[in-house]
Amino acid sequence: MKSTLFVCLLYLLLALLAVSCSEEEEVSPACVRVEVVGSDCQNGWFLLRILEEEGNGQRSKEYVGQLPSGFVTTDNLPLELQQPGLLLDLSLELYGDHGPLCFAVHMMYPPVKVKQVCGRDANGT
Repeated sequence: MKSTLFVCLLYLLLALLAVSCSEEEEVSPACVRVEVVGSDCQNGWFLLRILEEEGNGQRSKEYVGQLPSGFVTTDNLPLELQQPGLLLDLSLELYGDHGPLCFAVHMMYPPVKVKQVCGRDANGT
């Protein structure tokens, strides 16, 4: 009786371990409309302006990091999208403490990582 209970308990623990070790699907942040402003203070970093969509207050709860409308900076914007004035739909995520090193008096913006390019505007600009 004790051995059967021990075996059942062992299988239960192994099942819990297998479930906890299984890979979780990475949740991709929702796409937001941004405008490429230009390069930031450090080479390779680009300023993006998140365009606020009026009347869509619930959308901000869909993407990781709760990014407010305003300016952010990124270092992984694809080369073909590094044109000032370009309007894009990007999936962005806060990048933590990883940001550009600015040595002069400069406005610092929250660093973000581009997770996915969702699309471009109809004009292709």
